[in-house]
Amino acid sequence: MKSEFNRLDPLTRRSFAEKTAAAAFGLTLMPTMDKAIAASTAGKAKHVIYIYMGGGMTHLDTFDPKPGADTQGQTKAIDTGVAGIQLSEYMPDLAKNFKDIAIVRSLTQKTGAHGGASYWMQTGFQESNAIRHPNLGGWAQKALGKQHEQLPDTIYIGGGGPGSGFLGAQYAPLPIGDPSKGLPNSKAPVKGGRMEERLTALEGLNRPFTDKYHTDEVQAYSDFYDNTLEFLQSKELEVFDLKKEKKETRDLYGNGRFGQALLLSKRLVKSGVRFVRVGNGGWDMHGDLWNRGPGKINEFSKGVANLIQDLKAEGLFDSTVVVLTTEFGRTPKINARGGRDHHPRCFSGLIAGGGIQGGQVWGKTDARGISVEEDPTTPADFNATIATALGLPLDKRIFAPNGRPFFIANKGTPIQQFFS
Repeated sequence: MKSEFNRLDPLTRRSFAEKTAAAAFGLTLMPTMDKAIAASTAGKAKHVIYIYMGGGMTHLDTFDPKPGADTQGQTKAIDTGVAGIQLSEYMPDLAKNFKDIAIVRSLTQKTGAHGGASYWMQTGFQESNAIRHPNLGGWAQKALGKQHEQLPDTIYIGGGGPGSGFLGAQYAPLPIGDPSKGLPNSKAPVKGGRMEERLTALEGLNRPFTDKYHTDEVQAYSDFYDNTLEFLQSKELEVFDLKKEKKETRDLYGNGRFGQALLLSKRLVKSGVRFVRVGNGGWDMHGDLWNRGPGKINEFSKGVANLIQDLKAEGLFDSTVVVLTTEFGRTPKINARGGRDHHPRCFSGLIAGGGIQGGQVWGKTDARGISVEEDPTTPADFNATIATALGLPLDKRIFAPNGRPFFIANKGTPIQQFFS
């Protein structure tokens, strides 16, 4: 648990405590502004499952194969059923479900460093030492208000990413390391009356301080303890227990950590969580690509295809945006170690559900997969497309504590073709 929190935005000890409380219970200190913004927005999607392929996923061996090119290597292309559109041979499940997905082949950005590129991709902003920018889950909660009374609005499964940034601790994500182990430390140390007695004693110790300092921040801490007891006794905790899922559904996803994370993400959005990020690292394949890559590519192809079908079966696909992306692509030139190096000039991503029209491709790279030829798409544009699916107000200014105005998705241009 500690290691997962360490991957989020750097925190002082005080803000760490605030972030923990807010992540679990979504404490909101500025409801008035949230309601004002929410009144001016509308969107078909209510949830996002954001699958992040950490390390730099190869585009030529997944969503953008170049049959016959000298850069293609050992990967062959297969048809999707849509004329002229092919995917990697390692992705048969997504190829069969191509009518449900939209692919972006023209993603591009300016840095080949993992940290900066990952931050840029997931926030839409270039990393800065002066300020930290929120993830889309934080933006959505700020713009639309909290979606579930008890569950957090943003949950990270299997690795951290950008946190709530300047929005503050009440918008922070709740990290979960191993999806099969549920929510750590979620059981009360004692039961019934003893727990009440301890909380009453704690309230007595805190009363001199709370009587002296009547602030929203202090009240938030008091609310945290009340919410904690309610949450520990709530049936909402069952959403984190994958054993509550039917066996045939569990078997569909498989026993691997990635498959289990996708299953948990489905359960979370079904329960009302707005933004779930699923981390899937290990894509920094500088060597031995065709021994390491095919199985990993096939795993996510099967997992995402299963997720889409399960969301459909649960009646959730039209209200849930499924996103898959990475920080950059891999070099078309194959290196001496049989791998590909960092390549921010072009890479690919996927968007499905939540009003996105599937069966199409946006953007085009050149014949060797080196650079973008048509419709370059920045991280801000990609984030703006997701934000548009959620109905977030891209033209509304939201001010950081230092008074500087920011826009959701950093004034990116959404891919309108996906909504037509």
